Amino acid sequence: MNPKYNRTYVQGRDFWRGSVPDQLDRGGNPYFCPVGWSRWSFYVTDNFYQKFKGWSICYHGIKFSYGLAILLSGLKPAETAALGEGIYATPSVNYACHPRYAEVKLIQSSANNKFFKNGTYVQFVLECRVHPNNILLKGPQTLNAFNTKIDDNIGNDVIEWLIDNQGKEMVDFNDPNASIVCTGIMVRITDQHPGLLSQSQWWYHSHLCDYKKCCLLDIDVETLRRLKKSDTQCNIMYN
Repeated sequence: MNPKYNRTYVQGRDFWRGSVPDQLDRGGNPYFCPVGWSRWSFYVTDNFYQKFKGWSICYHGIKFSYGLAILLSGLKPAETAALGEGIYATPSVNYACHPRYAEVKLIQSSANNKFFKNGTYVQFVLECRVHPNNILLKGPQTLNAFNTKIDDNIGNDVIEWLIDNQGKEMVDFNDPNASIVCTGIMVRITDQHPGLLSQSQWWYHSHLCDYKKCCLLDIDVETLRRLKKSDTQCNIMYN
C-alpha cells in the first residue's frame, strides 16, 4: 500500500471540476473527479511519474470472490468479447460500478466499525493505468443501457475501452511490460443500497437481474425497486 496517495473524492477534500485536475500528462484522455469514492493507493514502483508519464486512468469493476486473485495474478481477457478480445476497462467509475461488474456487498457487522465506519454496503473498483497505445478501441456500453445517460462526462458510445492483452491469458500487474497496471482500489461505502444513489439511476434502464453469476446486488431486484419507489434515501459514508 502507499497511503501517502490515498484520496477521498468529495468537495472540501480531493475534488476538481473538469477533465484535467493538474498539469500531469495522462495521455490526453480525460480524468474526471470520481466523486463519492475513496482511493486506497498501491505502491507500484519508485519514480512512478517517470515510469507512467502519459498513461491514462481507467477503472475495472471486481467481484469480491475474484478480488485477491486479480491483485495477486492480474487480469484475464474478458470471457464475453463483445467488442473483441482483450481486457475491458472504462474511464467512468460510474460505469465500472454497475453490479454486473462491481459486486455490491452487505457489510458484516464484525467488520463494520473496524473498516467501514458504520456503513451498510460497500463496493470496490480497481483504479488502473494504461498507455494510450494499448487502447485498441473506445467503444459503446455493453449493458443494454440504450435509453439513459450513464455518465454526464463520458458518452455512452465511448465508455468501454478494449485494452491489448498482448496475446496473454493473464496480464500480470507485476510484469514491467504489462499493458495495464493496477494503482489502487476505489471504495464506496453507503448507509443504504448504492442502487438508490442519484448516480445509479441509470442501472434501472440497463441490464439488471437476480442471476448470481451476473449481477451481484446482495438484494433482489424487486426489493430494490420497491425501495426506489418509496424514495428511500442513500448517503455515501466517508472516513
